[in-house]
Amino acid sequence: MQEKKTLHVCLILFCLLLTVTIKAQSLNNSTNSTANRELQRLPTPEDKEAVRVSGQITYFTMQPGEVDQAVVLKDPADEQTVLFDMAEGGAIVSFKYKNEEYIWGYNGGGLLQMAFHNQRNDGPWEGDYNPTQAGDGTTMSPVTGVACYGTDSVDIITMMLDFNHNNGFYPHPILAVWGGRVDTTIPTSYSSPYTLETKAHWVKNPGGEPEYYLVLDERITHLTDEKMGPLDYDFADYQTWRYSVRAISPENCPCSFSKNNYMSGGWYTDSTCKDGLAIAMPDSNFQHSKIGGGFNSDYMWRNHSFHLSSSESLDGVASKSFVWYIMVGPWDNALQFSRKLGLEGGVQ
Repeated sequence: MQEKKTLHVCLILFCLLLTVTIKAQSLNNSTNSTANRELQRLPTPEDKEAVRVSGQITYFTMQPGEVDQAVVLKDPADEQTVLFDMAEGGAIVSFKYKNEEYIWGYNGGGLLQMAFHNQRNDGPWEGDYNPTQAGDGTTMSPVTGVACYGTDSVDIITMMLDFNHNNGFYPHPILAVWGGRVDTTIPTSYSSPYTLETKAHWVKNPGGEPEYYLVLDERITHLTDEKMGPLDYDFADYQTWRYSVRAISPENCPCSFSKNNYMSGGWYTDSTCKDGLAIAMPDSNFQHSKIGGGFNSDYMWRNHSFHLSSSESLDGVASKSFVWYIMVGPWDNALQFSRKLGLEGGVQ
């Protein structure tokens, strides 16, 4: 009889405990539900990073004090460090070899990058429609995709703005968007109907100094089904003022595909051409057009530039791939490397 009473008391206590537990759980769920509703009412925090990068990143200060995020690329010998500016369309804003800077890099008009030109006569005067990787100087070309393999290689997709703010009167301009807002500068920034994909990686330098050269495999895509006419390709290299001696090969170009297999040139510190930077491309980039190279000196901004160039139409919805090389160190090594571009048994 006593055992039955004990069992009865235990059962009552268990029921009371279960009831309290259920009520507590219900109250907790109600509290969490209320808290969740309150959180949903709060505004979403502003994301300060428009493109999240999985590789190594750093920060670079552009003129006049604009701090940009950049992807870091290093060669396997740890001699060269390259920064691709994510706020400037993925253009190269810094190129250091043995901790020495070769690129001017003060604003988007003076980086190591691709630009394109299309002469237009749609308006009251002829103008230069100029899709540029970095942007137009007031608004920057947005990077819409980045893929990194550590610090060994990087793949960047850029939507290019017209550097000249549609002074060529392209008949279908698209207002540029930066920071989630339509551009409000005067003149207004415009997006071009072109995208640029850049794949950067390293290739061994047989000359040994430096051990590697940088390769930029690129592809431009025209997104609209219309005829734009000849498109000028501008492989732009802007260097600091201290590099003041010119080097180019072959000379007396533009040259046709049948006469040369490469175009190369750059700026060096003195006549020995031991210290400097050159860029080169194989003529196979443009098998039906002439290729050339030219120099320029900007005395206001105090920089020197060298440009590889060619011209080819890219009409309708179409893409074109091309490759070029960035070579720091002695001109002799860069020249020997350039002469083998595209040749059987040489650099492909």
